[in-house]
Amino acid sequence: MDDFLPKSLAQTLGIVHPLLQAPMAGASNPDLVAAVSNAGGLGGLGAAGMSPEQLSVTVRDIHERTDAPFNVNLFHQSTEAYDTAALPDRLLAQQLQDYHDEYGLGAVPEPVPLFGPAAEQLQVLLEAGVPVISFHFGVDTATVATIHAAGAKVLCTATTLAEALQLQAAGVDAVIAQGSEAGGHRGTFDGDYQAGLIGSMALVPRLVDALEVPVIAAGGIMDARGMVASFALGAAAVQMGTAFLGCPETALAQPWDAALNAAEADDTCVTSTLSGKPARGIRNRYINDLERADTPLLPYPAQYAVSRVLRQSTVRAGSADFMAMWAGQGVGLYSNLPAAERVEQLIDEANTLIRQLSEPRGR
Repeated sequence: MDDFLPKSLAQTLGIVHPLLQAPMAGASNPDLVAAVSNAGGLGGLGAAGMSPEQLSVTVRDIHERTDAPFNVNLFHQSTEAYDTAALPDRLLAQQLQDYHDEYGLGAVPEPVPLFGPAAEQLQVLLEAGVPVISFHFGVDTATVATIHAAGAKVLCTATTLAEALQLQAAGVDAVIAQGSEAGGHRGTFDGDYQAGLIGSMALVPRLVDALEVPVIAAGGIMDARGMVASFALGAAAVQMGTAFLGCPETALAQPWDAALNAAEADDTCVTSTLSGKPARGIRNRYINDLERADTPLLPYPAQYAVSRVLRQSTVRAGSADFMAMWAGQGVGLYSNLPAAERVEQLIDEANTLIRQLSEPRGR
């Protein structure tokens, strides 16, 4: 079949298809990353929550499964800093303790660091020869220069034009335009996240027109129609996350997978209740209870840390009530195909659609 898809960024990244699998911390793993990369896309690993030691082992596992390029994603080191002495206010503390009592979990744990250290994580990636390194919540010029000196490419998320221009000035190889439809944490790093809730249809062409570096469309893209629409807007590639959550390689916890199979766009929401930072996921008991209580939240990532025992225990019990079930608004088009088949399907259908659209139509 003829290939009508854009080639320039794919060639820069050393991949066959202009298709990136979003890193998705907590869902991506060596099996998924390698399967996507071996199929010609760019597999992605979300590594922000991995210790340097764990990250080193995981990257080695990916290298053993594929010789193709792949991406590892980190959070900007500024997100690690928070007041470790911060404690929940009375209402939040009582709510959390009630949950712990319900499940027999004892006292609510105090916050602990969950992410980073980013500088040590980056050093692991550089020493391991990771070919593409991406960032969420921004990246600075010095970090980009260090990665380029090691021969790797740099990507970073933007949710507004102002952020995208900052990333271009920092020297990134491409900007990921994260539309408001995207699942997981909003990548906003300059200003209030509300200003960054711009849909992909508006954000992508604006960045394409304003930037000299390639733009990768992300957010709500689940099938060939979303891919082709993104290319029509000028995107050099697409990044898809929720579209790969159903792949058996992710080995999602059963309650999350079941929720994804049943969800529609309006079952998702952008909320800070889970981690302390705005993120899009499927509504559940925990989100609804905390939003209804309208109590002050702990700063990110302390808000995430105090629920860690609750989340882990209830997942083992088969409950979705307290899980962080990240998902984008395209979740209604959820698929359970294996990753390699998913990539092949997406590329074949995108080429077919472009060919059909280019054919003359009768009146």
